Amino acid sequence: MIDNLIFSLSSALPIFFVMIIGYYLKRRAIIDDQFVKAANMLVFNVALPVKIFSDVYSSSIEEYFDTRFVLFIIIGTVFSVMISWGMGALFVKDKNKLGAFIQGSFRGNFLYIGLSLMENVTGTIGLKAPLVIALIIPLYNILAIVVLSFLEVNRKSGVEIKGVVRNIIGNPMIIAVALGMVVSQFGLNLPLIMTRTMSYFEVVATPLALIAIGASFKFGNMKGNLKTALLASLLKLVVLPAVAVISAIAMGFGNEDVFLIYILFGVPTATISYVVTVVMKGDHDLASNIIMVSTLLSNVSMTLYVFIFKTIGYLN
Repeated sequence: MIDNLIFSLSSALPIFFVMIIGYYLKRRAIIDDQFVKAANMLVFNVALPVKIFSDVYSSSIEEYFDTRFVLFIIIGTVFSVMISWGMGALFVKDKNKLGAFIQGSFRGNFLYIGLSLMENVTGTIGLKAPLVIALIIPLYNILAIVVLSFLEVNRKSGVEIKGVVRNIIGNPMIIAVALGMVVSQFGLNLPLIMTRTMSYFEVVATPLALIAIGASFKFGNMKGNLKTALLASLLKLVVLPAVAVISAIAMGFGNEDVFLIYILFGVPTATISYVVTVVMKGDHDLASNIIMVSTLLSNVSMTLYVFIFKTIGYLN
C-alpha cells in the first residue's frame, strides 16, 4: 500500500513542482509574459509535434488503431459536454458564464499534462495516445464552437466555418500525426542525424510546457468565480473520469486503454479554452479561473486515481 502511494505521488507531483517553478520564475521576473508566449509557441508548433511525429512513425497504424476505442472516446466526449451542460444549467446562475463553464468542464489538457502523466506512469505515451490526439483536437474545437455559438455568446460576429476547418487542418499536432502515419506506412527509415536532432526537441517539450502553464497562473481575479470554478473542476477531475473509467471497464477494455481513457477525461482544463472563450466573447475571467483551479486540484485527483489504478492492478 505504501509503495503504491509513493508510486502515485512520484507520478503526479513532479508535474505540479515544475509548474510551481514556472510560477516562481515569473514572480521573480526571471521570465515574463513574452517568454511564456514564446514558450507556448515553441512547444505547440515545434517541440510537441516533433515528439508526436516520432512516436507515430516508429509504430504501425495496425498496432494502435481500434475502432471500438475510437467510438468510445468520441461518444464519451460528446456525452461529457452534455453532462457539463446539464450541470451548468442547474447550478450556474449567471447564464453569461455558462459557455465558459461547459468548455472548462469537458476540454482537458491532454497534450501537455496528460502526456506528461502517461510518461511518468508507464515510461511512454503509449501506442494509442497519438490516435487520441488526432481525434480529440478537432473534436474539442468543434464542440467548443458549437456550445459557445448555441449559447449566443458570439451573437455579433458569427462563426466562420472555413476558418475553423482551416485551423484544424493546419494544427501542427494533426500534421505531425498525419506525417508520422505516412512515414510509418511506407516503412521509411529516417537518418540518424534527423532522429538525434528530433530527440532534443522531444526532451524539451514537457518541461517547457509545464513551466509556461505555471507562469500563467494569476490569482488576482478569482473573486466571484471560485464556486463555479470549483464545480467545473469537480466535474472535470472527478465525475467525468469516474463515469468514463467505469464505462470502459464495463465494456471490457484492457488495462492500458482504461488508463488512457482516464487521462483523457481526468486531466485539468486545457489552457487553449481561455483563448477560445476570448475569441468567442465568453467570460474569459471564469475560463482562466477554471484552468487554474482545475490544474492545482488535479495534483490531488491524479495522485488518487493513479493510486487506485495501482492498487487494483491496472498498472504494473
